[in-house]
Amino acid sequence: MSNLPKTYKDLLFWKSSFETSKLIIRLSKKLPRTVEVKVVLGQLLRSASSVGANIAEGYGRFGTKEYSRFLQISLGSANETEYWLLILKECVPGLSKEIDMIIEKNIESIKMLASSLKSIRNRG
Repeated sequence: MSNLPKTYKDLLFWKSSFETSKLIIRLSKKLPRTVEVKVVLGQLLRSASSVGANIAEGYGRFGTKEYSRFLQISLGSANETEYWLLILKECVPGLSKEIDMIIEKNIESIKMLASSLKSIRNRG
């Protein structure tokens, strides 16, 4: 019996990225509605949701090369997400503890994605 994941939803880095996206959506409801925050939030929501979406899309592709490419895109989006969270933390210092918690969850995804990419490269 294979211990390969049956679906992308079984991947730990997908679960972590999904949780990050949910935390960001919850955070968005607490943010001020200034133009600056809206712009940053829009970018943040796009980059965070892109992480899990690219993992899911890559999982559905055939071939290690394609899957690896989608994981690379996910890793880039996860790093972009961290950037926007850091900007948001500066814009809304009253929520810095909550934002720090989201950053930590996102870093967890980054580490797992980087590790998975390294494993894929070492196999190939």
